[in-house]
Amino acid sequence: MASTVASNGSSETTSDQLDVLFVMQHLQAGGAERVTILLANDLVARGIRVGIAVYAKRGEFLERIDPRIALIEIGGSGWFAAILPLSRLIRQTRPSAVVGVMVSCNVAAVVAGRIARTGARIVLTEHNQVDKSADYFGGNSRSYRAIRWTYPWADAIVCVSDGVRDSLCRYSGMKPDKMRVIHNPIVSDDLIDKAGQPCPHPWANDDGVPLILAVGRLATAKNYPMMLRAFGILRQQRPARLLILGNGGARDRLSALITELGLSEDVEMYGYTSNPYAFMSRARLFVLSSSWEGFPTVLVEALACGSPAVATDCPSGPREILLDGDLGELVPVGDEQAFADAMMRALDDPPCRDTLMARGRSFSVGRAADTYASLLLGDGRRAAI
Repeated sequence: MASTVASNGSSETTSDQLDVLFVMQHLQAGGAERVTILLANDLVARGIRVGIAVYAKRGEFLERIDPRIALIEIGGSGWFAAILPLSRLIRQTRPSAVVGVMVSCNVAAVVAGRIARTGARIVLTEHNQVDKSADYFGGNSRSYRAIRWTYPWADAIVCVSDGVRDSLCRYSGMKPDKMRVIHNPIVSDDLIDKAGQPCPHPWANDDGVPLILAVGRLATAKNYPMMLRAFGILRQQRPARLLILGNGGARDRLSALITELGLSEDVEMYGYTSNPYAFMSRARLFVLSSSWEGFPTVLVEALACGSPAVATDCPSGPREILLDGDLGELVPVGDEQAFADAMMRALDDPPCRDTLMARGRSFSVGRAADTYASLLLGDGRRAAI
C-alpha cells in the first residue's frame, strides 16, 4: 500500500494505486470522523483499495482503522498547506475517486484534484450546517470563504441530511443539482456487540435512579448549558443523574456551571470512551440539546441501542431521525423548561424499545456503503465486488 507522507510534505516512494482516497484533517473523536472510518472499513472489506489521507496522524480513532487501509499523513495545519502534498499523492496513487470530509478537506480535495489532473472523481461530503458554522467562525475562516469558488468544481457533493443540503445551498448560492443526500453509515455489527458489553460506570447499573445520557463534543453547537439548566429543573422534581460523554474546549465553563447550579452530585462529565454504546443501552433517556447539527450520529446510535430520546428541533437531522417527533419529543432550540418537561414525560412514558432499535438500525453501514460504492465507482464496479 501507499507509504506514509511525512508531516513536512516530503513523500517516500508510493506507487500502489488506490480506488478511493478519503481526505480528513485528523482521527480525533467526532461524528464525521467516526462515520468516515466505518465507511472506509466497509469498502476495503469488499476488496476496494482504500486510502485515508490526514493532515495529522493522531486521534482516538487511529486504532479503529482497518489495517488494509493505507493511512497517509500529508501534513499541513490547514487546507492551503495540504494542497500540494495532496496533489502529489493523487498523482502517485491515481485513485478513481477522492472524497473530502468536511469543509477544510473538501476545499483541499477540489484544488488538489484540479492540480493533479488525473481525472479522479472529486466527491465532497458535508456533515454540518454550513451557514451556522460559518456564522460561528465569524466569517474569518479561509476555508469557508473558499466554498463558493471551489465547491462548484466538484463532481458530486454528498450532504448527510436534507437540512445540510439546504444550508449549503443558502450559503454557497449553488443549486442542488450536484448534491445528493446520503444518510450517514452508522450502525454496524460491532456497535451491537459493544452495546451488550459491561458498562464501567456505577450509575449505569443503578436501577433506582434514572440515568440520562448525553454524548458529544463539549462545544458551543451542542448547547450543554441549556441541557444542564433543564436537568436542574427536572432534578428539583425527581431523582435523576446526567452523564456526559465527550471532551472539548468548553469543559471548564461547563464544570463551573454544574457547580453554580448545585448539580455536582448528580452530573458527571465522563470524558471520551471508546464504547459509548454500553452506556446508551443502559440509559433510561438519551438527550441532544444542540443549537445546530448536520446529522447527529449519536442520536441514531442511541436509538439502535434501545434508548428513548429527547432532542432539540435544531437544523438539521433530529426531525428526520425521530420521524417528525413520533419516536421522541422534539423541543424548540434553547427552551430549557420545554426540554425539562419533555425529559419528564419520556422517563414516565417511554416509547417501545423494539421500535426505537428498528429505526436506529435502519441506518446501517452496509446500506450506506452500497450507495457510496455506486456513487464513487459506478454501478458496474459495485456489482462486481
